[in-house]
Amino acid sequence: MTFSKDTNNRSNSGGKKWPQILVVFVAAIATFANGLHVGWPAPSLPQLFSDEFPFDVSAEEGSYITIIGNLGAFFGSFIGNFILDKIGRRRSIILIALPQITCFLSIILSYQVMELLYVGRFLGGLGEGMVSTITLLYVAEIAEPSIRGTLAVMTTIAWYSGVLFANIIGSYLSIRTTASIAIAIPILFVVLSWKIPESPYYHLMKKDEEKAERVLKFLRRKTNVSEELTKLKADVERQMSETGTFRDIFAIDSNKRAFLVTVVARFFQLCTGVAAMNFYLQILLKEATQSIAPQIGASIVLLIQLVMTVISVFIIDRWGRRPLLLFSIIGCFIDLVFQMIFFILKEHTSVDTSVADWFPLMMMLVLIFLYSIGLGSVVSVLTSEIFSASIKAKLICLVNGSYSLMTLAFTKYYQATADGFGLTVPFSSFMVLTFFGVLFFYYYVPETKGKTLEQIQQRLKRGRKEKKAKNVI
Repeated sequence: MTFSKDTNNRSNSGGKKWPQILVVFVAAIATFANGLHVGWPAPSLPQLFSDEFPFDVSAEEGSYITIIGNLGAFFGSFIGNFILDKIGRRRSIILIALPQITCFLSIILSYQVMELLYVGRFLGGLGEGMVSTITLLYVAEIAEPSIRGTLAVMTTIAWYSGVLFANIIGSYLSIRTTASIAIAIPILFVVLSWKIPESPYYHLMKKDEEKAERVLKFLRRKTNVSEELTKLKADVERQMSETGTFRDIFAIDSNKRAFLVTVVARFFQLCTGVAAMNFYLQILLKEATQSIAPQIGASIVLLIQLVMTVISVFIIDRWGRRPLLLFSIIGCFIDLVFQMIFFILKEHTSVDTSVADWFPLMMMLVLIFLYSIGLGSVVSVLTSEIFSASIKAKLICLVNGSYSLMTLAFTKYYQATADGFGLTVPFSSFMVLTFFGVLFFYYYVPETKGKTLEQIQQRLKRGRKEKKAKNVI
C-alpha cells in the first residue's frame, strides 16, 4: 500500500473512495486489538475466580484487575497527544502496537507471576488510550466529508468485533491460550500498517504542501486535487493561527464548547451502564437469568452490538448524528425503566419473577440494540469531527482521558453496588442519569453530517445565535 506511484493514468472525474476505505481498514486492526483487551474481563473473570487459574484471585482483586486498564487508558491518552504532533499520525498509529503486544505477553506470563495481570491490563489500557486519541483523529483527517462518518464507524465495528472475538475464544480456551492468539493481531497490524500514508492535515501543519498533495492524490485517486488542497491549506492555516495550547481549550469559546459537548456526551454514554456491564457480562447474566448459559448469552449480546454498529454505517451519513443519538438515548432510558422495575420486583418484593426469567436477557439485548445504533458509535464520530486542528490532539486527549477515569468510576460503582445491594441500585442510577442525558443531547449536541471540519468549526463559533434560529447546535 504505497501512495508515491505515478498518478497520471487515473481518472479525475469524481475520484475513488476505496483507498480511504483500505487505509482505514488497516488502521482499524489496531482498534480490533483494543477490543480484545476491552473484551478480556467478561470471559476471563470467571476463570480467575475458579481453579482454572493457578493463583487465588478474590472478587476485589478481580475488580482492580479489570479497572486498572482504564487507568492505563488515561495515561495512554496523554501519550497519544504528546506524540501525535511530534512524530505524526502515521508513526503514532504504528507505535500503538507496542503496548498491545506487551499487554498480551504479560498475560501469558501471569501463570508464573500473578501480578503480571495488573501489568498486562495497564499496558493494554495504554494502548486503548492511544487508539482512542490517535485513530479517530487520523480517520477524520484523511476522509472526505461524505464518507467520514461511515469510515469512523468502521473503527467502532472493529472494536466490537474484537470484544466479541475475545468473548468467544475466552469462553472456551484458557486465559493463556486466548492471550497467545490475541498477540498475533497487533503483530499483523505492524506489518500491514508500514505503508499507510501520513495525514494531509499533518503535512500542511508542517508546511509541506507537496507531500500533502501527493497523499490527497492517493487517497482520492485523482490527478488534480488543487481545489481541495487549497481549501485544506486555508482551513489548516486559519485553525493553526490559534496558539494551540491547553489554555486555548477554555480561552476560545468554540474549543470550550466542543470540549464540554464531547466530554458530557461521553459521560452520558457511560450512564446507560453498557460499558460497565460489558466487563461483567457473563457474571451479570449468571445472576440475572438462568434461561441461557452465560457464555452463549454474552456472545449474543456482543453479536447484536456488532450487527447494530454495522447497520449504523449505512445510516449515519444519511440520517445524521443527532437523530441517531436521540433515538438511541431515549430508547435506552425506556429500556432501563423496565429493567429497574423488574429488579425491584425480584429483589425487594415477594413477587415470583421466575416465570419471566427470560426478561433480563431480552431487555439487555434491546438495550444493546438501542445503544449500539447511536451512542455506541456516533459519539466517537462526533469526537473526531468537532475539534480545531490547532488543538485537536490535546482536546481528544483530555476527552479520552476523562472518559477513561469515568469508565473506571462507573465500572467500580457497578461492581460495588451490584455485589453489596443487588442489581436494583445500579440499574436505578443508570436510568435516572440517562434521563438527563436525553435533555443534554436534545439541547446541546450539534449536527455535523456532511460538513467539512472547517464548516463544523465555523458553526461552533456561531454558537448560541444559530441555536436560537435552529435547534441543531
